[in-house]
Amino acid sequence: MKSKRPHISTPKNRTRRSPSRAAAARFTEQRKLAAIMFTDMVGYSALTQKDESLALRVLEQHRSIVRPLLTKHGGHEIKTIGDAFLVEFPSALAATTCAIEIQKTLFEHAESRSGENAVRLRIGLHVGDIIHKEGDVFGDGVNIAARIEPLAEPGGICLSEDVARQIQNKVDYALIRLGKGELKNINLPVDIYRVIRPWEKRRFGFVDRLIFAVARKKIQHLMATLLFAVAVVIAVLWQTMPVSHVPLPTNRVAVLPFVNINTDSKDEYFSDGMTEELISSLSKIRDLNVIARTSVAKYKGGKLDIAEIGNALGVGSILEGSVRTAGDEARISVNLVDVTSQKTIFSREYTRPIKDVFAIQTDIAQSITSALSVQLLSGEIESLAKKGTENSEAYRLYLLGRFHLSKRTGEEVIKAIGFFTQAVQRDQSFALAYAGLAECYTLAGNAGYGSLPRDEAIANAKRFASQAIALDESQAEAHASLAYVKFRIDWDWAGAEREFQRALQLKPGYARAHEWYALYLSIMGRFDEAMKEMLRAQELDPLSTSVSTGIGRIYHFEYKLEEAIAQFKKTLELDPDYAEAYFGLGMTYTVAGRYDEAATDYKKAIQLSGNRLVMMSMLGFMEGLAGHTQAAEKIIQDLRRLSATSHVSPYYFGILEMGRGRMDEAYQYLEKAYEERDGIMIFLAADPIAERSWGDPRFGKLAKKMGLELRPPRKTQRSN
Repeated sequence: MKSKRPHISTPKNRTRRSPSRAAAARFTEQRKLAAIMFTDMVGYSALTQKDESLALRVLEQHRSIVRPLLTKHGGHEIKTIGDAFLVEFPSALAATTCAIEIQKTLFEHAESRSGENAVRLRIGLHVGDIIHKEGDVFGDGVNIAARIEPLAEPGGICLSEDVARQIQNKVDYALIRLGKGELKNINLPVDIYRVIRPWEKRRFGFVDRLIFAVARKKIQHLMATLLFAVAVVIAVLWQTMPVSHVPLPTNRVAVLPFVNINTDSKDEYFSDGMTEELISSLSKIRDLNVIARTSVAKYKGGKLDIAEIGNALGVGSILEGSVRTAGDEARISVNLVDVTSQKTIFSREYTRPIKDVFAIQTDIAQSITSALSVQLLSGEIESLAKKGTENSEAYRLYLLGRFHLSKRTGEEVIKAIGFFTQAVQRDQSFALAYAGLAECYTLAGNAGYGSLPRDEAIANAKRFASQAIALDESQAEAHASLAYVKFRIDWDWAGAEREFQRALQLKPGYARAHEWYALYLSIMGRFDEAMKEMLRAQELDPLSTSVSTGIGRIYHFEYKLEEAIAQFKKTLELDPDYAEAYFGLGMTYTVAGRYDEAATDYKKAIQLSGNRLVMMSMLGFMEGLAGHTQAAEKIIQDLRRLSATSHVSPYYFGILEMGRGRMDEAYQYLEKAYEERDGIMIFLAADPIAERSWGDPRFGKLAKKMGLELRPPRKTQRSN
């Protein structure tokens, strides 16, 4: 087979050009310093000869995993060479962090499938001078990266000294110097380093250097054989020793679900409420990264392995605790554990009246910041010290409200409204309870939780959010709820952004606010900012399927369809039954013109969601685009029958007619949706699903009435 190494233009192999052509070429050349990544799949050629069909599937899987990560870290894909990638990065740090995430993701992907059809890469990195010319890249920067790549072991990363020097003390992974490598067609030897990956088997540094030296054939054959044999023996002896992990950041904290020691399971609400309230309190501290409730909830009631949880969530500190209540008194025990050493940093026990629980939370939060050497700002100290209520019954009812709200179903949201209402009846100055009501009504009015009339729910969401802010302006949850209503219903874009920013100023670790703000920024067409916010939400809530799907939606909005598909599939690895991920796949396949795949995923989403109408309408839209007239008509008739007994959004009929190319009828329905201030109308300007309308002036005027601008439609209907 031909070599995959990129061709480097040198004076010897350049053809002579006329002065005029040479001058013109200079204008098309750009010389710059850049970080270069070269990747290569291990064993791909052999697999191609053995089973070409399987090899192509593995190659597609490899690309679907790697490409989104390249984009995430600012990489510019110059070209693919068979199964290899040649990528340019703005910095050595960006290239290295990307390489690490690629290898970590591929390792986890292989582990989840017990190694079946595992994709393994070698990655080489270098920083050097490159020349952009006629859509390609040339120079020693490219050549050296390509020559370094084969020196990496399968699943490994090798890099030049230039890269190692620039990333020193900037990544959480150790580097080991292997020695000088004499690279083909490179005059001077290059010092080679490799990244120590925490998930690999532990071995001595000198074993690496011996293996590297043998590979370079710089030691006499007999000595190399003997030394290599010794190295293998040592490696085998160390195979069973624990993996040597790089210490995880201690200011990244997970509060595990507190254990309810009471014999009555009805008291679960108190231990769960304490967990959520502590997460909420700690999330206000700017220099702490606190994992959101949705990501720690999965560890409730299970056998706790501190190291396993720490690695899964990427945290260096874990707070665990237990709660026992008796009458109006609570006994709370907490332990803060360092994940790396598994030693207890501090331990506390509190026996206090329930009305003093806010003081306990304050003390725990301040103890954590002190133990982790986090400096509190004066505003953070003041915020932590605030008491919600002196009324123990009001607090008990509030915790019951949080307990039911956390379950995020229509029935449970209605129950939460009942408990929050009782709490404010006991204490009319209880701002947290008003904020809870605002969040419930926001979900009911904007996301269809429960069966409350939409207008009533939205009015209550605004009223209770405003009331909470009037009682305590520092209620981040109330600001976020108000922002969401302004964004989805009022279309008050400037007001919504102010409220989102205030919520995140008050509570930097508020994952849901970062997620909602990212959606707002997407609708505004500010995709880079949106991705930054959504990735921040993922840092805080790494196991959230909603956030993971949100990343895919941003790729979808940007027409980065391949990356969107990969991200939705990644979400399904977190939860194979998550309807929204299948829905996202269906919409992205629709925009890509892959209608058979879209139909499969739409139908799966409809089944898992209990026949959500928006999903049914999108299936009908796709059937119309595909020319399946009868299938589209059947869905229209189904929705019309439903509309005789309950409200069906005009938007759904509008999108169905758009799929059939009946733009006059589509416009009439969307005009009605506008008059109803249907929250789904915001997607008209951002979602490529609606791109058929983007060239029609009528839809442009409709968007302007909402304060939005339609994007120009694509010239072609094809996948990227």
